Amino acid sequence: MGKKVSIIIPCYNQGMYVAEAIQSALDQTYDNIEIVCVNDASTDNSRKVIQKFANEHNNIIFIENPENKGVVDSRNIAISACSGEYILPLDADDKIMPTYVEKAATILDENPNTGVVYCRVRRFGLKEDEWALGNFETDMLFCNCVANCSMFRKADFMEVGQYNQYMKNGLEDWDLWLGFMDKGFSFHKIDEMLLLYRTYEAESRSNRAQKNEDELFRNIVRNHPQLYLDSDACISKIFKMDYQPKYKKYKNLWILFVVIAVMEFLIIIF
Repeated sequence: MGKKVSIIIPCYNQGMYVAEAIQSALDQTYDNIEIVCVNDASTDNSRKVIQKFANEHNNIIFIENPENKGVVDSRNIAISACSGEYILPLDADDKIMPTYVEKAATILDENPNTGVVYCRVRRFGLKEDEWALGNFETDMLFCNCVANCSMFRKADFMEVGQYNQYMKNGLEDWDLWLGFMDKGFSFHKIDEMLLLYRTYEAESRSNRAQKNEDELFRNIVRNHPQLYLDSDACISKIFKMDYQPKYKKYKNLWILFVVIAVMEFLIIIF
């Protein structure tokens, strides 16, 4: 039996989908799994759906938040309560393919320097296609190229500092991955579509994150300044910004970069 994997599923008013998420976790080919479901004070039938699964399966831990705390706190609560050495977050409206846990856990077993294992993503529902998240090597500082449903060690997660509350409006997973990069961990991509990301007309957390993009991006740069200061790609984008319109979106990054660079210079001088 391999190391225990904890699949954590926070749920807020996603009673119509959460059964599919839980079932996809139960259908894994990997044996040593526990599933930690957090009902974040839902007002729909989420609690009833989760409780039914918990009553039928002894490897499901059901946590009830007395009040709505949001996905950042709910994920941190679930990870604190779980007993798995490896963690796989799964949103309540998404699903994973049966071999995802087995393949990701094997990679962590065999590669102690690897901090995060992720995969390609297939969208389903309103859109049916592969979700192109970008190239990790070239784009990770400028957009999130790693899906939230990626596996990592619980010990490394605690070292990195957990999900940050200042990212409660979105992109908390991107901020976490940059934290892993800050600590020098490498990332491994499984070249298969093992995560199924649901798309639908209702507003999602991804859509809300886009509305707060400037604020969230500022938070990310403030929390990971050295990554940006050390990035040749970042410097290249900044200096191209004046004559390439597609880089206008990095205006806030440029301002923060200049401020951080000046502070670093003053520290060296004085």
